[in-house]
Amino acid sequence: MVRLILASFILLTTLPNVGCFNNSGKAPQDSSQIIGDVELYTYSPNDQYFLSDAQPFILPSSILLRDALDRLGRDLAKNYFSKTYTDEATDIHFEVLRIDDIATPSRPLRIAVVNMVDTNRDAMSYFFQGSAGAQTTFYMLAATFMQPHLSPPLVDGLVLLYNGTILPELDHISLAGILIPRSVQHVAKRAIHGTRRKAVLSNQDWVKLRGLKL
Repeated sequence: MVRLILASFILLTTLPNVGCFNNSGKAPQDSSQIIGDVELYTYSPNDQYFLSDAQPFILPSSILLRDALDRLGRDLAKNYFSKTYTDEATDIHFEVLRIDDIATPSRPLRIAVVNMVDTNRDAMSYFFQGSAGAQTTFYMLAATFMQPHLSPPLVDGLVLLYNGTILPELDHISLAGILIPRSVQHVAKRAIHGTRRKAVLSNQDWVKLRGLKL
């Protein structure tokens, strides 16, 4: 309930700016707005495990959090949402509307508000339909923007809007309110560890093959 109330407050203060957001505006360059030296990842969808093939997403350590989220959103739009399974192009893209800091004794908690722009509503017809497909989309969105494998995560909470409003009720997933990293952490970590394990095994096989040739 507290999460939903907080999400509603953030939404009410964000909606006046939807549609007139300008990415050229510069956020204050304080330490809480710079991502620092962290390992970011992007993912591929997987029918069984939702996420797989975790690939490093390299950004400068001095980049602002808003810019990092913007680039992650662009990558997600290009590599996951650009086409439907019927090979039709979409116009789905993301706008980082705001990042709120909530003061705590240990560190500020960062809540990002991201707007999913989908004028043709392709996501409702293709990406949020079906149990497996909807859950994969949920994990792709949440893991990409929050980077839950990190401690602390890239953002501590994500409010995802759909064409400027709270997402309507969906059959298989819930994207209303504030999403938290813990809800997707195990899936993201499994994808990262799986990719690393494959790399190690592949390297071992290469060493064995090279030894045989010698």
